[in-house]
Amino acid sequence: MNLDLFSVTVMTAVVASVASLTFILDTLLRRDTGPGRLWAVAFFCGLATTLAYMAWSAGVGGAVSVAVGNALFVSVPGFMLLGCRRFNDRSVLVSSVTVGTLAVITFVAALIEYPTRGSWGGWWAMAASLVVFFGAGAAESLRSPMRGLRSAWALSTVLAAAGVFYAVRLVVFVTLGPQSELFSRWLGSISANIVTVILTMVAAIVMSVLRSQRTTRQRYEWLTSNGVAADGVMLPRTFAGALADIVERASWRQEGIAVIVLRADGLDEIGDAFGGDVVDTISAACRHAARSFAPAAALVGEDGDGQLVICTLAESTADARRVGSALFRGAIDELTAVAHGRLASVGVGVGLTSSLGYDPGILMSAARSAALRAARIAEASVFVAPPSTAPADADVASS
Repeated sequence: MNLDLFSVTVMTAVVASVASLTFILDTLLRRDTGPGRLWAVAFFCGLATTLAYMAWSAGVGGAVSVAVGNALFVSVPGFMLLGCRRFNDRSVLVSSVTVGTLAVITFVAALIEYPTRGSWGGWWAMAASLVVFFGAGAAESLRSPMRGLRSAWALSTVLAAAGVFYAVRLVVFVTLGPQSELFSRWLGSISANIVTVILTMVAAIVMSVLRSQRTTRQRYEWLTSNGVAADGVMLPRTFAGALADIVERASWRQEGIAVIVLRADGLDEIGDAFGGDVVDTISAACRHAARSFAPAAALVGEDGDGQLVICTLAESTADARRVGSALFRGAIDELTAVAHGRLASVGVGVGLTSSLGYDPGILMSAARSAALRAARIAEASVFVAPPSTAPADADVASS
């Protein structure tokens, strides 16, 4: 069967339009305020891209239609990336500026080169931007917590494949030109339309599944306007802000603060062996233990990758050890009551202002490193980070 450009273009337009409208309407009906809204903008940009290119084909707009279409096309993977970062509870400020900047560069490049190169004017800028955003989106899809969802791996694979395709197209375009046999036959508009159809179909399905995931491990169902989970555990950004404020105020009075990380290792292996439900139960048990056995006035928050972090007053290393040991024993007790819970390796790491100073970043980093060591050594339960924060020098306290 021979595919002609017109038929493939019509097919692409129909698929993109139906998928985009379906996702956008579903977003409106759900009143989605999370990553789904950013993904809906990506689909809207794709729909608008189709309209812009159709206007150019009909002789309307000329250079402006091509420039608008190219800029909107760049925004599609750009907003996919932003949605993935929002899903992972990561900042979108720098990425948003990057998306806007590259879209403007693509728009201007098309306007400048259109008089001499026609519809291929500024295409290199669009292709380079697509490679950047497809690659970044593929990498972001594999960050925690998205990487814990199988559907995110499918999205990452498709985004990576699209990035590789446009990278190859860009290299051939620059070296041989769009009129070359290799480019026109294997990397031309027909191939690009087929890639677009596959990307659109997979993205629409996967993103719908992702935003409907409400597992405890991904904490999506716990999100509230206050940034605190329904079970009382703070989300990472909320905890980071509260920690910075407490450490700053403690530094004024030279009060002792302990940052304690409770880590459960081996969850990926447990999930592969016994299923995600067991991992969810283990995570819930650790969260309950952190809130139950931490001091009543302590802050309890998430630290990503199944880790929990506690901020509490501790005037001495002995005070911090007592709190850390209580957390360790509480977590073990909770996990003992869970099927396969004892397979998780629990470690507690402590960072103290008395030895590390009043920098929240240093305290968190030291506590994470200490917890990692504690989780990997069966003979120890609590590690207190030394002033050097070198893992090899950590002070060990047995439970």
